[in-house]
Amino acid sequence: MDNIQNTTENTEMQMVSDISFQSLIAQSEKLQTLKPVINLSAEYIELEKVGESFRGIYIGKQRMQVTDQATGETRDIEGVRFLINKQVKINAGVVLVNEIDRSGINVGTAVEVSYTSKKGNVKIYSLTLLG
Repeated sequence: MDNIQNTTENTEMQMVSDISFQSLIAQSEKLQTLKPVINLSAEYIELEKVGESFRGIYIGKQRMQVTDQATGETRDIEGVRFLINKQVKINAGVVLVNEIDRSGINVGTAVEVSYTSKKGNVKIYSLTLLG
């Protein structure tokens, strides 16, 4: 019975792979006729002055590598990504990432991000739901 089940599962997986591959082949044949829609490479968005803000659609998180200016050490940090005027932007401010986590918003949510104050080297952001 296990062999029959494994064979069935393998056949189903193969069929899914074949369908997906056939779809990819069909799409590849149309590549020259497709127009660019959006650049998915994220640009960093930095709010410089208290009171600055931006509006965007939250589209998820991204791990990124940064180099410590003082030590030269690289480390991974998490940033949040937004779609703003057909451009993907990212910000890795610790407070902003934490606000996104605490809010529990879903990907696709429209928000306004405001730079409200600074405590030491940490920028404080507020997150407002748009609707």
